[in-house]
Amino acid sequence: MATNINVDVRQLNTFLTVADTGSFSRASEKLFVAQPALSRQIRMLESALDVEVFVRHGRGVVLTAAGELLYDRARKLMQDLERTQADVTAVGGKVTGQVILGILPTVAHLFSGTIVEKYCQQYPQVDLAVKSAMSGTLQQMVAQHRLHVAITYNPSSQRNLRCLPLLEEPLCLIGPSNSPFAERSDITVDEVLTLPLILPEEKHGLRIKMERTAAERGVALDLTLEVSAWPLLTDTARRGLGYTILPSAAVHEMVARKEVAATPITSPELTRTLALVTPVDLPSSVATRKLAELIMDQLAKHVHQRLWKGRLLFDANDPGLEKPE
Repeated sequence: MATNINVDVRQLNTFLTVADTGSFSRASEKLFVAQPALSRQIRMLESALDVEVFVRHGRGVVLTAAGELLYDRARKLMQDLERTQADVTAVGGKVTGQVILGILPTVAHLFSGTIVEKYCQQYPQVDLAVKSAMSGTLQQMVAQHRLHVAITYNPSSQRNLRCLPLLEEPLCLIGPSNSPFAERSDITVDEVLTLPLILPEEKHGLRIKMERTAAERGVALDLTLEVSAWPLLTDTARRGLGYTILPSAAVHEMVARKEVAATPITSPELTRTLALVTPVDLPSSVATRKLAELIMDQLAKHVHQRLWKGRLLFDANDPGLEKPE
């Protein structure tokens, strides 16, 4: 098939680096390429496309309208080339490439260290990066291709996200170990709604769930503190400043040390769904799928060993991961 492509990968990589740094000089330092040679690459690119991609000014460069279009297309093209290279290499038995994993703070402490250790041992040629954030932020980062895969709660119905449910977790009332509810086997939702609560900000999924639960019963939450930082959320509950709501796995170690108590919420049971999220428009690489498989394997082991309470939502023998076409 005849083609008429006058742009090469090197030019696109140079273009993306200049756009990301906003400066020819900074791009030159990052790429270890002399600035005249770098400028020549951009001139050749603009000549091939017959359009200017940058507007030069005293402090650097900004993208033109054509440059913005090229940036979006070039970024996706480079990601696809990287993934293709890694997948073809994987046919020969080597898993390579880069994977950026997003994980929740309430999940990270429980098994992320094990996942990172095992993954690096099994696939040493993969560059693995791990970022931690709240569910909404993680989902946004996946949609923007800033993460390849993320572990989040209550995945949204965004059309540009692919969600694989992992676990339905029961929520618990978290309070100091000497609280009146510490020795109880459960506590009702109505009782919970009478207590001073410590919850994240309004946009957080847990806060939304509790606000909705209270509204259904015609009551208002007694919000004593609004705390979105994960360590502070549990620490304020430990200090008896109020109660928070979390899955028991999130405070497993604190409960073992008798720093807090976790009392299951019933009548009705409140739950959250843990899921793996990947972008719909970016097929997962072999390296990403291997990481997802490891995550599910470790999660299943934690549930079977009763280190993590909840109901698995996938078949460990057939997890349902998407395969390359």
